[in-house]
Formats: sequence, C-alpha cells, structure tokens
Amino acid sequence: FAVKDSALLDLVSRMPSNRGLWVHTAGSMDMEVFASYTARYGVFYPMQTFSKERETDFDDIPIFVEANHTNDTERLQELAGRLSTKVYEATSEQRKYLHLAAVFACNFTNHLYALCDRILSEHGLPFETMLPLIRETAAKVADMPPEQAQTGPAIRYDKNVIDKQMALLSDPIMRQIYDLMSRSIHETNKH
Repeated sequence: FAVKDSALLDLVSRMPSNRGLWVHTAGSMDMEVFASYTARYGVFYPMQTFSKERETDFDDIPIFVEANHTNDTERLQELAGRLSTKVYEATSEQRKYLHLAAVFACNFTNHLYALCDRILSEHGLPFETMLPLIRETAAKVADMPPEQAQTGPAIRYDKNVIDKQMALLSDPIMRQIYDLMSRSIHETNKH
C-alpha cells in the first residue's frame, strides 16, 4: 500500500481478506494498522523524497523493513536487497523518529531553500548562485558530523551581524525563523 497516511486505514478496511503479506510504505504509520485485517503484515519504507517529475535510483536509498513474522521480515529484506544496497530493520517506533528526522533533513531544508529563493528574487538575484554552496554543505556532512560542518554568524552568536540581517527581513515569520535557527545553532554548538 503506497498511499498517503490519511487514506491507508480506509483502504485497508475495504480490502478483501487473503493470505498475502500486506505492507505499507509509510514512515510514520505503525505496522499494526493491518492487525485487525490480516495475519501477515509489515512495512517496506524507502526513506527518500519522491516527485513524479524526477526519476529515482534506488541503489543507494535506505530501505527500512519490519514484519510481524520473522520469515516475512526475511522476504522483505530480500526484496529490498534487490532494489538497494542499504537495507535495515526498524521497528514502527524507530521509524517514527526516522520520518521525523527526514522532515528536518528534507522538508524543512527545502522550505529554507524556498525562503532563500524568495529573498534573492525580491532583490533581483538568481537562486542558482546558491547551488555551489548547497552542494558543498551537503558534501561536508557526508564527511564530517553536521555540528562540525556548521559555519556562519549564529555559531559564535555574532549579535552585530545577526541584528543587521534580522533588520533586512520584513516578513515577521522569516524573522522568527531566523531568530530561532540562530539560537538553536548557537546552543547546539556552544559546548
């Protein structure tokens, strides 16, 4: 079942009973959503962002599996191994935290890119000028812990720069995001 979370339970409740292995692909849904409807169930969660407009190479995508029977877990691991070199077991509880972490790493980061694009567009600058910086930032966290890769005025809480930059933001929500992110960066890295 590869549907949005809000549609899963309704769809499962309408499925005819059978002896097949029922799995969903959701990061935030418990595998027990199937417990009242079938004897064999699990999860096949490829942790990746997907868009219809982009082709996806599964080889390097981590796939997390879980099933209520050991032999079904092995089946899911085998299937996942045909698609990816990175296959892991994860409980429903662990997967909730994987999904939460992915929201920070992907969805929130992408939203920050959108805010960056807005600032640049409003001042006649192209977003493409940020791409080398974005690539280098992503490359650095592949080689070192994110806390060590952190740079910028917030890490040292350079109040002079922070205040000047906050004054440039006319949108109160963007100012609040800037302030919260700066404080979080400083608190995380002051040790």
